[in-house]
Amino acid sequence: MAKQKANCKLGMDKAVKIRRLIAKKMETAWLSIPHFHVTMVVDMTDVIRLRADLGLTINDFILGAAAHALREHPWVNSVWNGEQGAEIAEIGLAMAVATDCGLYYPVIKNCQNLTLKQISQAARKLAAKAHQGCLTDAERGDATFTVTNMGMLGVESFAAIITPPQAAVLSVGTVKGEVVVDEQGEPGVAPLMRMTLGADHRLLDGADAADFLATIKSYLEAPVMLATPS
Repeated sequence: MAKQKANCKLGMDKAVKIRRLIAKKMETAWLSIPHFHVTMVVDMTDVIRLRADLGLTINDFILGAAAHALREHPWVNSVWNGEQGAEIAEIGLAMAVATDCGLYYPVIKNCQNLTLKQISQAARKLAAKAHQGCLTDAERGDATFTVTNMGMLGVESFAAIITPPQAAVLSVGTVKGEVVVDEQGEPGVAPLMRMTLGADHRLLDGADAADFLATIKSYLEAPVMLATPS
């Protein structure tokens, strides 16, 4: 019992420290980065059909689509060095993981070289380590882009704060059945998801953000392209 109480206290102390670090970083980011946000709706019908066959999650497809889009839009995979932006060749995807000890952002490294399955495997391993509280400094560093998904919490859409010195952050909401009208004007129901890109206006403009989101949308609405090794 004494050991359990000690572990609990250590966990609480760690959570407080993490919360303070996050608070300081987010305060700096919000005050120093000129944010703007762009939202786009995605039809997730084919992702839902394909995920069970491949044993993947919706978030795996989102991470895979983001990685592919960053390859095609390298300026989004850039950092602000205080005076100008610089493109980064390596794609390091940070993903938000909420744990009992606080919020962690483990990083999937070298995503430009990984298949969808490999990204999925890395994500599961890092999420498990985050919940166990045993992420290394190397597993939390060198992120070039962040994906944060609150869909499992029932959140329809939100706008996250950029983690400096990154150029952007992708916020993902829940998949929800909504009425849509097809090309023939007939109503139907489709599983739709809203994703919002928070962008640094020093590095990106509205057209950049819209093009980037459109590329992610194209991969999620034709996910077989993600499942096929390039």
